Amino acid sequence: MRQLAAGAGSDGSCTHAGAALPYVMSVRLTVGVGDHERYRLHAGDSLCFPSTLAYRWRNRAGGETRLLWIDTPPTF
Repeated sequence: MRQLAAGAGSDGSCTHAGAALPYVMSVRLTVGVGDHERYRLHAGDSLCFPSTLAYRWRNRAGGETRLLWIDTPPTF
């Protein structure tokens, strides 16, 4: 589980082989995928996308966001 402070973000785009799946547990998260797609995820929302597409994220909420972020294959 990740905890993101208000305003925290990816500091640019990320890419890697596989897929990414963020699941928002509380508050909300904005995720941009590719050049033109942007998603606002709220508590209980999830998203799955090929992580070969450039993606970025930011906590635009006024408080801390908690989420589970799954990458396949693992990036650690």
